[in-house]
Amino acid sequence: MWKGYTDSIYTYVEKTVPQYHQSITNLFQEYIETCKNIACSSIDIQKGFASKIGNNARLSEATIKIVNDIERELKSSIDVQNKIAIASINATKETLSTINANSNEFASLNRHIVEVLPSMIPKRT
Repeated sequence: MWKGYTDSIYTYVEKTVPQYHQSITNLFQEYIETCKNIACSSIDIQKGFASKIGNNARLSEATIKIVNDIERELKSSIDVQNKIAIASINATKETLSTINANSNEFASLNRHIVEVLPSMIPKRT
């Protein structure tokens, strides 16, 4: 009976994982789009304000270089974060795969213990 319940529960969970994955993906895409829209709106407002007050000054080469350096460093940081996240996910998957591969051996060992253990316990008279 418990085996049937267990199989039923895990089958149900396996069916919900793709839905969960898609929801998380959609949420992350919406988050990125929201951040991008907020940043672009802020820039447009600042640009409009600067234009209205007559401040159309050109940026110096030094300022442009600083902005380019910041952009490059941010992209590099995002790349490192992504690599760390993917490596962590892959390491966790590998660990779970190893546990899964060894679970039958652990179960077999436990069955042998269950077979031997009763012979070591004195029988009640």
